[in-house]
Amino acid sequence: MIDTIEALHKEKFEQWLLFGQHVLFTDIRISNSIIPKNIYKYELQEDDCHPFETIMMGKHITINFEGTILSYQPIPLDKDHYRLIDEVKDIEYLSSKAITLNQYTHKMTKNIFPNKAR
Repeated sequence: MIDTIEALHKEKFEQWLLFGQHVLFTDIRISNSIIPKNIYKYELQEDDCHPFETIMMGKHITINFEGTILSYQPIPLDKDHYRLIDEVKDIEYLSSKAITLNQYTHKMTKNIFPNKAR
């Protein structure tokens, strides 16, 4: 488990597109208490019969935990705080190199608030 801010900032994350949003993935659980205010955290669940096949995301997964997603923007969940995932349609694994949370935040800030042309 990643449970210190220092460990969170040292971690290198895979880059994915999840429901069309650029997100970070790690197969490690991350403590809620260290998540920065501008970042949204979700957990993934894998299928019972097909390990490593992602089937659902939610605020907290207790059974068949697969990993943690960090996102700069919220991802809509259902009223019970879960969302089913079709791995083929909903996830795109980006070939980009693994990056830190700080690199991701900087990248997302630049994409959302680009410098105005002068």
